[in-house]
Amino acid sequence: MSAEPASSPGRTPWIIRTYAGFGSAADTNARFRQNLAQGQRGLSVAFDLPTQCGYDADDAMAQGEVGRTGVSIGHLGDMRALFDGIDLAAANTSMTINATAPWLYAMYLALADERGVNRAALRGTTQNDLLKEFVARGTSIFDPATSFAFSVDLVATARAHTPRWNPTNCCGYHLMESAARPEEEVGYAIAGAVLLLDAVRARLPAEELAEAVDATSFFINSGIELVPEIAKVRAYAALWPRMCRQRYGVETRFRAGCQVRSLTLTAQQPEVNIVRIALSCLPVLASAEARVGALQLPGFREAIGLPDAAEQLLALRTQQVWMHETGIADWPDIFAGSHVIEAETARIAAAAEAIVDRSLKLGYEATILELAGLLGRRVREWSQRIERGEQVLVGVNAFQEPMGIAGPAAVESGPSNDAVAALRAQALRAWRQGRDDEAWRTARAALIEAARGDLGIVEASIDFAKAGGTTGEWTSAILEVRGPRWSAPLGVDLSGGAPRAAALQPTTPQADAGGLPVSFSVRTPTRVLLAKAGLDGHTNALRLLAMALRDAGMEVIWLGPGTTPRAIALGAVSEGVDAIGLSSLSGAHLWVTSEVRAELARHGAADLPILLGGILPQADHDALRALGVVSLFGPGAAVSDIVAAFAACARPEAKPTHGSSEGR
Repeated sequence: MSAEPASSPGRTPWIIRTYAGFGSAADTNARFRQNLAQGQRGLSVAFDLPTQCGYDADDAMAQGEVGRTGVSIGHLGDMRALFDGIDLAAANTSMTINATAPWLYAMYLALADERGVNRAALRGTTQNDLLKEFVARGTSIFDPATSFAFSVDLVATARAHTPRWNPTNCCGYHLMESAARPEEEVGYAIAGAVLLLDAVRARLPAEELAEAVDATSFFINSGIELVPEIAKVRAYAALWPRMCRQRYGVETRFRAGCQVRSLTLTAQQPEVNIVRIALSCLPVLASAEARVGALQLPGFREAIGLPDAAEQLLALRTQQVWMHETGIADWPDIFAGSHVIEAETARIAAAAEAIVDRSLKLGYEATILELAGLLGRRVREWSQRIERGEQVLVGVNAFQEPMGIAGPAAVESGPSNDAVAALRAQALRAWRQGRDDEAWRTARAALIEAARGDLGIVEASIDFAKAGGTTGEWTSAILEVRGPRWSAPLGVDLSGGAPRAAALQPTTPQADAGGLPVSFSVRTPTRVLLAKAGLDGHTNALRLLAMALRDAGMEVIWLGPGTTPRAIALGAVSEGVDAIGLSSLSGAHLWVTSEVRAELARHGAADLPILLGGILPQADHDALRALGVVSLFGPGAAVSDIVAAFAACARPEAKPTHGSSEGR
């Protein structure tokens, strides 16, 4: 006898999201409306890097980055434009925001108040997970203790104001993007949630704590390895409710959103990524007992550039085929009782629980150190498997003939980034001139006072938003009493031996003087400076490269993310390096390279070789070479080729003599 369908046709068992945001608030609002008209049910807001890192669009640190990887939001007026014509009471709004999460949440509430929308009706999510920012994503601002305290305040405040809101979205996604194993993704994501809720417990009565536990959601990854990935999601769904029952006495369920893995999407044969993305949906949709509540998919040319409108539409249609044509949601759990799946689920859950227990003993800051070192090792192991051919990656190390089906991504119509930045700066000046200065000063003073402690930062932020405060002003007010900006550890020991976590210490890499380099090893024949220019904080590629260069006998000097072009040039000159390695993923590569080259010229080092990696459109290659870039490396470039390019830059008397990274 066949099983009875579990639901009726036409059921929509998960929210289809599209991660969107670019340019100005008005630009993104138009895309939101377009996607909603195409059948999308939830909004997932991508903020640009200045907004994520707490800078206004007219700040020097925001140059080249405004509106590139998301929408630029500086003040309450931008929030009005972002949600123009969208009913906040009916919307389900996910905001991928962390260090500035209290501020973006505050502006959302201020907008609801302005429109007369009951706060209790608001539904959505603030990611508000700084643990993974310190080790995998890099858009942290404040030190771990301050970041943690602000996350706690957001969770506690949300219980009072927005009972339907998910105030934290603990992310395993970014850990898997850094090559974490299934049990490591599950373990550290749940550990982050438990560390946060343990602290929230001191702020809330039992009933509200239960609500906070129930409101905790997750953002997970899903890969193409079907059995371990299916088991991973089932381990999440089994372990989280059990821990909540045992630790808090709360009955809850595992609630998660998901984006499928981007790490394995390739610049080579990008058409194959369409298959990878579609298959990677299976683990989070097929198991009825562990199905995610929301799913978003990347563009298939993500390794080349940000998705255009056609790629976003294809991602939406992929989900609609899963939802409406496969019938996957109409049946009971098809894996229940599977010996293979159940055994792997139990293994992952047990290993993940051990990670949670260890993290609780270590505490928040020590867990950051441990996890940074772990991810350094994992990303190296993953890369070496690809290079040695132990792991087949179609189009990269096997079956390499180009397919030629898909052309380049369509160029989005609209103003250039320079034009967007100029308009944003002009709008910010007008906004500041039009506000009530006395109300602004009063609200800012209250914000600073709240920042002196660990309570009330969200309440003060709501008032500051209503008084016309801006994103950069919010950040600078807090840094006055909680500064300086904090740079997370690379998680790699570059002095030789096995990678381990470097000391966790405050730095100011964005400052011209404070950002000067720290050398991790003694002088060796070839010296290389690595820098993450601009605000993008993804460091996997540089972490991997740093270890390979170290193993090749070179000295690696690491400046960290968020470094100004001037600090890069000063560091290179003062350290007497043979070459500079820059990484840029946010589309700011031309601006960054030209600024670094100009600063080098000012310091008498105009001919110093620059090697550039990241998402580098072919159309920009000639311009980059004209700026003196000697080697360009896109996603999927072999690490051994990059090491060889650095070796070729060594001074004749300083050729490396310690072998190469091949086979290491």
